[in-house]
Amino acid sequence: MSKSANEPWALWAEQMQKWMATPGASNPFAVAGGASPGMPGGFTNPFSAFASGSLDPQSIMKSIDPDEIDRRIKDMRAVEGWLKLSLSTLEMSIKAMEMQRDAYASFRSMGESATQAATASSNFARDVAKRASRKRASTRK
Repeated sequence: MSKSANEPWALWAEQMQKWMATPGASNPFAVAGGASPGMPGGFTNPFSAFASGSLDPQSIMKSIDPDEIDRRIKDMRAVEGWLKLSLSTLEMSIKAMEMQRDAYASFRSMGESATQAATASSNFARDVAKRASRKRASTRK
């Protein structure tokens, strides 16, 4: 069994070979004593493979290398950091564009207000000039 100790997946492969060597254990509907009583058509207990002990999750989990898990976690954390950075950059870009939109809207409304004020003041100045010229004309006569 020195080969199993050197290869991380060897123990798992060995367990799978044992499990596959017993055909009854690979059928999840098989029962050690045959069909379940009261089940039509010979339907059997679906939990018999777990009850027989042919599946040993502990041996499968022992064969996973903890260093590999740590490496994968580290890689996923790096991707998570990159995604968070990308998300914050996107959020800042959206906020900057919203601020530009609001600034343009305020400049437009300020321009419209200034145009209205200029029009009103020019109309007022024209009316004042007309009244003054009428007053001068009436005083000359």
